[in-house]
Order: sequence, then C-alpha cells, then structure tokens
Amino acid sequence: MTLSSPSICHILVLEPFGGGSHAAFYGDWARFSRHRFTVLELPAVHWKWRSRHSSLSLAEQAAAASRRGRPFDLVFCSEMLNLAEWRGFAIHDLRDLPAVVYFHENQFTYPLAPGLLRDHHYGYSNILTAIAADQLWFNTEFHRSEFTQAARSWLRRMPDYKHLEKFEAACERSLVRTPGIVPKFFAHDERQHRSPTIGWVARWEHDKAPERFVDAIIALDRQGLDFQLCLLGQRFVQQPECLSRLRDIAGPRILYSGYAESRNEYWQLLASMDLVVSTADHEFFGMAILEAVAAGARPGVPRRLAYPEVFGLEKHPCHAQFFYESTTEALVEWLRREITTETWRMRPVELQQFIERYHWQNLVVGYDDAIAELCSAGRRSS
Repeated sequence: MTLSSPSICHILVLEPFGGGSHAAFYGDWARFSRHRFTVLELPAVHWKWRSRHSSLSLAEQAAAASRRGRPFDLVFCSEMLNLAEWRGFAIHDLRDLPAVVYFHENQFTYPLAPGLLRDHHYGYSNILTAIAADQLWFNTEFHRSEFTQAARSWLRRMPDYKHLEKFEAACERSLVRTPGIVPKFFAHDERQHRSPTIGWVARWEHDKAPERFVDAIIALDRQGLDFQLCLLGQRFVQQPECLSRLRDIAGPRILYSGYAESRNEYWQLLASMDLVVSTADHEFFGMAILEAVAAGARPGVPRRLAYPEVFGLEKHPCHAQFFYESTTEALVEWLRREITTETWRMRPVELQQFIERYHWQNLVVGYDDAIAELCSAGRRSS
C-alpha cells in the first residue's frame, strides 16, 4: 500500500446507518479535514437489518469503489458494522487495511423500549468488531467504561471459548475522541423584554424520558410561571402520549413544535432558546444539548451519564449550576429558580467558551494526525 502523500490519506467510510448524527459526524469531519473521504452509507432505517446485512452489502460497494478510484489507505466505520464479517467479504486490496471503529452507541447498554428483551447477538457483534479493529474510538470515557464493563461481564457468563484475552487486547487499543459541532451564530433578540423560552432538543423516544420533561413543564404551568416552549427533536410514526398531553395543557405556550427541515433553521431555533433541558436515561455524549449551549441556551442536565464529563464538572465546579439531581421534582425546582431569579437572562458565556474545545476546527488536527499515524503504520507493515 502507498499513501497518496506523507500526510494525506484516503479514508473509506463504511456506515450502515447513514443518517442523523452518524451522517453529520462524517460530513463535518470531512469539511475540515486535510484527508480525502469516500463515504459508503446505507439508508437510516431498519437498524437491526442494517446491522445484519451491511457487512456483505458494504463489502460489495467497497469493491466497486476500489475499482473506480485511487487506492484507499484506511477503513473507518461505526460500531453498527460487523467489521470482522466485512473483512471476510472484502476484496484482497481492502481487507487488510488499518481499520478504526467509532462507537457512537453500543448494543449492551443502549436502553430498551418497555417490553423488549435484549438480543445479545448484536452486542456480540460489537465485541467482534472491536477485536477486528486496529483502534476503537469512543465519544466519551463514560461510554468506553460502560461498554467495556458490560461486554466483559457478558463474556464471563459464557460457557466456553470466551476469548476474553482478545477483547482485553482490543480495549488496550481504545481511545476517547469526542465528536465535534459546527455552530452557526445568529443575532439574539433582547432578553430583557420577553418571557423565557424553554427548549427540548432530544428524540421523542423512551431513552430520552420525554414524559419527565412534560411532567415538569405541566408543574410549572400549574404554578403560573411565565415561559414559552420550543420543541425540537426527531419524531416517529408512533409519538409518545406525553407529547399530546403537553399540547393539550400548555399549547398556547408553544412557539415551535416540529423537526427542523434544515441546519440553518435548526440553529436559528436553537438561538431562540434561553434554557434547554435534558431528562435522558441514556446519553453517551449529548450533541444536541451541546449545540444548544453553543447557540446561547443555559443547559439543565441530570448529574449523571456523560454530562458531567462533557461539561467538565470535575475540573470546573462552577458548572454545577447547570445540573440537577435527575428527578422530575429537581428539574422543576431548577427551572423555577432560573425563571423566578431571572438567571435565564444571563447567557452562559464561560460555558460557551469551555465547549469551544468541541468545535470541529479545534478537534480536526487531532483526528487527522491520528489517522495519518495509522496509515503510516499500515504502510510500514504492508
């Protein structure tokens, strides 16, 4: 294998679920990167089926891409791909390339919808992908620790051929590389002469616990506090009952409700928020909350999951003002205090400066250098 230049690599991206945050990740990285990207992605629907067939489907697409263009230097995929299977199907020119897997999520600790049982075949696919990769990248230390502990625990319960030593070796090749954001900045309206706007930015699904948010808003409504709502976040055919309840009880307060059709509209809506709330039961990073903060909102997040790490709570105790203690009652009190003391009028300038570390233009050199090093090592061993 020969590199295109000493520092520029041609990255083959394999994405079984090419939408949402996965697609934004590759697109934003490529926008700032010095490397060249070829992205092969499948439609972002039917995730279980994508997990099963994508190794063969993307091996066929990768072979076609290899025949059309210049040689690839490295394979980069998400954890949804079974990399071990893909390498078995891949043509000779591709199967031995250095490979990095990015763990956006994992199938051992991702919360299940009520009534569902966990299918550990998908979790074991994550393990095989980890073993087959040259490096494992996680979005937070919280995620890396949660996944590795859960995977070890599951492997130890297996009757034989556990291959724990191979998984431990894979863990030694793991790193934390946070994803980035690309803020858009808009002129803010004057906060001194209007009501505060409370924002929701998460998917309306069980793992984000939207019913907790709705209960808190209804409690504030009953207390007669003055506020408005901006409700973003992806919605699906089956929407949670609590969303209808919120419309019925607090409908006149809702300034916007829906999924933003463009990134420009999305950032404009984020810029309209004074407070943004998370009630998540699952969060490996918290991209949408981070973006809302970059746009000027004061966050209210539970003191758990990835949030203390992402907002640097241990080294910056002053950030404790943006956390509440996980319960609906604690969230109501946090919002009530922000509204009645008019703290919401103060933009979180210091926190915005802190999260500049997550801007892609500040992350990209570390990403690119790590890729170049892997490509160089792959060239030396080929």
